[in-house]
Amino acid sequence: MMRWVYASALSVLLVVELVGLGLFAKGFFPYKKSIPGFAGREDQPMDIGRGLNAPATAQHNNSGVSAEPQYDRLVLMVVDALRNDFVFGNESGMAYTQNLLRSGAALGFTAKAQAPTVTMPRIKALMTGTVPSFLDAVLNIAESDTSSSLKHQDNLLWQLKTHGAKEINMFGDDTWLRLFPDMFTRTDGTSSFYVADTVEVDTNVTRHVRPELERDDWGVVVLHYLGLDHIGHLAGPKSPLMRPKQREMDDIVRTVHEIVADQDRKRMAADAQAKPTLVVLLGDHAMNEIGNHGGNSQLETSTVFVFIGSGIAGQPMADHGRNALSKLLASNVQQSSLVSTLALLFGVPIPKNNLGLPLPELLGGYSDRERLHMLQTVSAQIYGVVRANENSAVAVDLQQIIANPAVYAKADCSHIDTAGSQMQCKYEAALAMHRQASSNTDVSNAERAYYEFMELASTHLSRASSGYNLQLMTMGLVLMAATVLGFAVLCQFGGTSLIHFKSRRLAVSLPAVGMWATYLLSTLSSSLIEEEHQFWYFWVQTLLALRLATNGGRYRTLAQMAAFRVVRAWNQTGQFWAGEPDVRQYLNASENAWLVWVLAVVTLGAINAAAWALHRRYRRSVLWSRAFRGLLAYASVCVLAYHSDRSHEGLTLGVWKMVRACLPSDSARLAQSVYFATALLAATSCAGLRRAGAYVAPLDALTGVMPLLLLLSRPHNFAVFGLFFVICALFFPEVPANSQSRELLLPSRVLVIFALAHASFFALGNSNSLASIDLSNAYAGVSRYNEALVGVLVFIGSWAGPLWWAMAGLALVALETEGVRLQLQVRALLAAAHLWQASTLLAISWVATMMRTHLFVWSVFSPRYLYQIAWSVGFYLACGTVGGLMWVAAIVYIAHQR
Repeated sequence: MMRWVYASALSVLLVVELVGLGLFAKGFFPYKKSIPGFAGREDQPMDIGRGLNAPATAQHNNSGVSAEPQYDRLVLMVVDALRNDFVFGNESGMAYTQNLLRSGAALGFTAKAQAPTVTMPRIKALMTGTVPSFLDAVLNIAESDTSSSLKHQDNLLWQLKTHGAKEINMFGDDTWLRLFPDMFTRTDGTSSFYVADTVEVDTNVTRHVRPELERDDWGVVVLHYLGLDHIGHLAGPKSPLMRPKQREMDDIVRTVHEIVADQDRKRMAADAQAKPTLVVLLGDHAMNEIGNHGGNSQLETSTVFVFIGSGIAGQPMADHGRNALSKLLASNVQQSSLVSTLALLFGVPIPKNNLGLPLPELLGGYSDRERLHMLQTVSAQIYGVVRANENSAVAVDLQQIIANPAVYAKADCSHIDTAGSQMQCKYEAALAMHRQASSNTDVSNAERAYYEFMELASTHLSRASSGYNLQLMTMGLVLMAATVLGFAVLCQFGGTSLIHFKSRRLAVSLPAVGMWATYLLSTLSSSLIEEEHQFWYFWVQTLLALRLATNGGRYRTLAQMAAFRVVRAWNQTGQFWAGEPDVRQYLNASENAWLVWVLAVVTLGAINAAAWALHRRYRRSVLWSRAFRGLLAYASVCVLAYHSDRSHEGLTLGVWKMVRACLPSDSARLAQSVYFATALLAATSCAGLRRAGAYVAPLDALTGVMPLLLLLSRPHNFAVFGLFFVICALFFPEVPANSQSRELLLPSRVLVIFALAHASFFALGNSNSLASIDLSNAYAGVSRYNEALVGVLVFIGSWAGPLWWAMAGLALVALETEGVRLQLQVRALLAAAHLWQASTLLAISWVATMMRTHLFVWSVFSPRYLYQIAWSVGFYLACGTVGGLMWVAAIVYIAHQR
């Protein structure tokens, strides 16, 4: 009876928690507000320098347009994850592009992207000039999603097609097709998430370049190359494939430039009204030191703009030496500047929600008066966004400014309290200076004033919170708080009592209380969220030190502490020290590749040896034992072959070639063989056991699951799992406390394993940044992109360490308790685990609510919230609760049947 009451209570609490989580997420992750509709020429202001009632002329028509377009065709060449040093650095393979920059035939900038640095939000920023919603980072992986479309939001492509009469074609990343439905005349999209492909994904784009550009019916061509990004995900920016890929992209730049230059000469000779073509080489985001992206580190946000075309007024560089382009690594502009700059150069209206400032270096071909009117046009558009978001900003009286420009120009805006009124003051001052410049030759003050206003407005509006539904967030917090209380009651009466009422004392150890309290406090700090691994590393060593002081197994505990010290040095993570030297960097150096494979072979050999020793002790059926060991050995060899085939410095020994010839020929089948073998290992892990030994089946699982976890991990991390085995083995047998007085200070093995589970997540190279999500092995055995399947593989690969330690904890409990006692113990542990995750989820939700206007809300707190959702739903609920209860039920059933 109690079992069903417990199950019902647990189910109700989990459902309530999921509802609360859903409500909070819906309120916290909304789409950003945007001004509806599309800008037209009638929205562009008349030149205030000429006055509002000036007659129309050939140069100044009644729609406000005051300058002829400089270009009439555009080629956008987007190279995914193109970091600035890949173009401007000394080790760059893009020689032709660098020569253009050195000669002054091209202008280069380091374009700063904003987090989240993933493709969909960055394309939105590049085409709308806005700061996209953080929710776009989640929708970025959903190829079937259409809710993030820009079909009904003003954007540069729509303006070019509508007001520029351009035919637009796109080849490459199919994210463009989802964002801009019905926009393109000719397309050929490729999936951006099948990262295993680094060749065909670019070949499919390049085969269209010459045939498309040599036609005379296009106005805009978008080329989005993915291969460089995929190489980064697979092998990092220092991969041997990186420079050849850069050279390949450089050859495309050369081809595009030569074709359009030749066409421009012919077109402009035949038609005096024709304008040249502008080629823009850019990246949507960059990549960090291991090849991933999504966060806000310097490496991830530093991509490029390179403008190539007739009329580009670059400065030829006198120094053509090795470091000639190094200054471009620091010439930072905002990525959102592209929209207003291109809109001005092509003479089309600026999208209504744009926050980007035009690049002054690209406006040098216009007269001073034309340039001032362009800045007025952009400022007027940005002020429209200010008025839509700030109630204190009101309509500007242009007649008053024209009548009294000196008064407005001298206004002191620094003492105005409200942001909207201050921006209005800055805007009016810029207009007044523009008016004053009409009677003299110095326009620098007016230009400076316009840029000061646009910079202030853009910075403020980019950081401003918008669209939060506090009612939904509050409802979610209330439901999550209720589940915390519910899990506390469940722990008290349905599991292990937290408080002994008769003796009026806590029944949990002081280390557990201390770890729980300090963790909740750590969620208040953005730095501690970014460096959460330090919290868990500290507590693992602290718990082990307490065990060292309070029990008799001192040498074993010292060995555990030493092993974990090696583990924590394996992968530097977080934000502050992510690029510091570590074991991973040493192993991934080309001269040390042999050591990676030595450690991989030793680790796989040790796992198989452990399975052999375990079966000698507990197995009775020789048939099932041999079947298990054979499957494990086969799966281990397939894992080794899979990673060796994908590495450019894989195994080359003659013996290995003979072994490899006996295995499936391609990587996909190798991975599928591992999946199949893992399923069979799970089926045979409970077979052939003695009845009394049925509870050691989880020990079988610890070895049987290793091929799957290693398949989805990087080879340099294989040895980390070997160290996990060592630390786990040293927990057996348990040694009691030295004295009864020290019992409260003795951390239980389950508590240490709990801390190790969380620490292992970071020890394998993960962090609370989206950039640490590793897609390198998420397509193991997958021939095409499948959201659900790839999502599961990404989760298993990222949470491989915590999943293994969770199984280790289950094995520990199963070895020491049997039958009904095992079920009671597991129920108590589940209640305690859910009390932890529910209180953590509540704390992070509350912090996210309080910090919703914080500078780091989208770069730190929001990614952390997404990770907490994965911990709560994926790890604790799906794997820990559903998977754990099913596994325990199977063990108990087998024990009763034998």
